[in-house]
Amino acid sequence: MIKILKGVITFLLILITSILVIITVVPIGLLRFIPYKPLQISILKINEGFGELTLASWKGIQNLMHRPKYVVHGAEKLKKDIWQFTTINHLSWADIFLFLYFTNYKMSVPKIFMKAELWWLPITWAANIGLAMPFVVRRSKEAIKANPELAKTDKESTIRACRMYQLYPTNVCGFIEGTRIDKTKYDNSNSKFVNLMPPKIGGMGYTLEVMPYIDHLTDITLVYKTNKRSFWDFLCGDMNEASVTINTYPIPESLRNKDYATDDNAREELRNFLEEIWKNKDQIIENEKVKYGIKTVF
Repeated sequence: MIKILKGVITFLLILITSILVIITVVPIGLLRFIPYKPLQISILKINEGFGELTLASWKGIQNLMHRPKYVVHGAEKLKKDIWQFTTINHLSWADIFLFLYFTNYKMSVPKIFMKAELWWLPITWAANIGLAMPFVVRRSKEAIKANPELAKTDKESTIRACRMYQLYPTNVCGFIEGTRIDKTKYDNSNSKFVNLMPPKIGGMGYTLEVMPYIDHLTDITLVYKTNKRSFWDFLCGDMNEASVTINTYPIPESLRNKDYATDDNAREELRNFLEEIWKNKDQIIENEKVKYGIKTVF
């Protein structure tokens, strides 16, 4: 009963703070559409400050309700003054809360490319209006094959949406594995790694194409001590012990501003770059499994 009550209270506190930030950032964010660049940047920085306050409140909620025992390695590598792509191995819906717990104020509020089909959801709509997180239309291969002009139009639209990010350091976040890992997905992926699915280059490749000024990859490796993985488990505090390891890598200029949809050589170069990082990431997880006395992370 106590655990259920803890989960309900945690959920309500997170929900309330989320509603408050939506109410705050959306009216201010509307001013961003005034076509004056200095004002637009100021609005984004103001709303990023509100975003950081919200993330700080989420950290406070976790401290109050869960008393987390997170062990962080490499926190000194986190930076706010660089253009970066941040990736996390994806184990649970709770990953984002763990990620934001220790990165807030140490790196800029992460931006994500959101599916255009989700524009009607309050949280994604607020993220677009308040924090300028762009909606992205990703056409199917069949649609592009039928009308190749669609790919060009969608790409130009994304570049326009991201243009202001070139003016100040920005952090784009994505899961390079593409999905949350589980035993079935792992087995079907034919991965060469023990604890990870193969890196998918689509999301990062698209980011480096439309935002070629991103020149760092920040890689975050998570390992939970428990085998519980649901969002409800997180809310109840069952996932309050975890290991976090941060590494940063410069992104070679040869990997930026390439059309990964058509350039096979560029795709192979990016894949090789990520697989080298994945080897190190895989070993980190192996070491943390030994420390925690666990057999598998999924």
